[in-house]
Amino acid sequence: MVLIVSHILLCWHSVRSNSKIMFLLAILSGLLLILAGGEVESLALAASRALYLPALLTVMAILRVAATRSKIVSTAAHFLVTQSPSRRFALLASGSHIFGILLNLGGIQLLLTIALSQRNRLAPTHDIGEVQGQRITNAVLRGFGATILWSPMGLAINMLIPMMPSIDYISYLPYGLGLTVIFFVLGWIFDRLENTVHPTFVPPTHEGAGLAMVALLGLVLSITGLSAVSEALIGIPLRAAILIVIPLVAVLWVLLTERQPFSNSLTSLAREGFKALPDSTSEICLIGASAFLGFTVVEILPVDHLRKLFESVSISPGAVGCIVILLMTAAGQLGLSPMVSALVCTGAIISSGIDVPDLILMIAVMCGWSGTMLISPFASPLAIAVALTGKPAHEVGLKWNGSFVVCYYLVIMIVLLIAGAMT
Repeated sequence: MVLIVSHILLCWHSVRSNSKIMFLLAILSGLLLILAGGEVESLALAASRALYLPALLTVMAILRVAATRSKIVSTAAHFLVTQSPSRRFALLASGSHIFGILLNLGGIQLLLTIALSQRNRLAPTHDIGEVQGQRITNAVLRGFGATILWSPMGLAINMLIPMMPSIDYISYLPYGLGLTVIFFVLGWIFDRLENTVHPTFVPPTHEGAGLAMVALLGLVLSITGLSAVSEALIGIPLRAAILIVIPLVAVLWVLLTERQPFSNSLTSLAREGFKALPDSTSEICLIGASAFLGFTVVEILPVDHLRKLFESVSISPGAVGCIVILLMTAAGQLGLSPMVSALVCTGAIISSGIDVPDLILMIAVMCGWSGTMLISPFASPLAIAVALTGKPAHEVGLKWNGSFVVCYYLVIMIVLLIAGAMT
């Protein structure tokens, strides 16, 4: 903890304003917890849980450096964005999904930058270009949003799983992948229903594009598989295994994809990875502080009153899950990070002893998080899309993706209500 806080303070001048505000709010929440009679052990537990996320971002910075150094990423990106309209959503959303897992927000920025520049160059008319820009942006955002539902390298999984004693990543994975399929299928349906134009289009050839996509997919699967195997065979917890596997896979990637001597590649990877850390300081500060704020707020909440409130209204576990989705979405529109609202909702329900199975709660929070990321004007993915498209946040968010998110929520809520009635 001392090292991470010291790193943030040393780079304080380069930390973004929103990250500074969240850092100060996190400190304030810790003080309020102590003043409210909270135990030091609770504060230490909140800090230890929150600090895992900056550690994950640190090793992911090394992976991003390793991946973006290779021509494979550029080849795959240009292949994905130069597709015919009939294939664009499936390939661009899938590519955004893979890039999002490997490069996080950098994946959105890379794909949208290339795709929109291609759109500007090739669109035959302004109107056609506007429609293409909307469909491209939606595909990239929806592909990225689905990563939240299952990615073992994502913040959501690594933050919520430790809070739920009855499930682990392996037991949750089939449900996460099922939610991802629903997300993609609905996204594709809405893409086909949107106002489409079909200009004559001949996709350019990209030599080695297929191999590049397979290589990136293999990179994602290798990290996931090796981490799961480490937990199953060696007994290393998945969260710890990921922190070990990611740097090792990054080194292996450099070894396999770069032609210069391995010692030179390894030295340059270490040097560039070290240089990349200051660039990630704002992200590390924001994520770590948001997580700590969420954990401490949970400790301050009047859990006894919450339990009595839910007992008095006597609603089913599925209905509680639906309320969580709606609360997270409303909080996102008011500026609250999905991370904080996810922690508060999850922690409040678990701490107060409300009778909601962990799996139902997990699905509800994951769906609320993924939907909020597409329509909240304060969400980072939407902010990137707004900056690159030049459109206002309400247009890219609620106008372009609002109907999709509402339909997605309805499907998931029906599933939650049925599951809740069967428990």
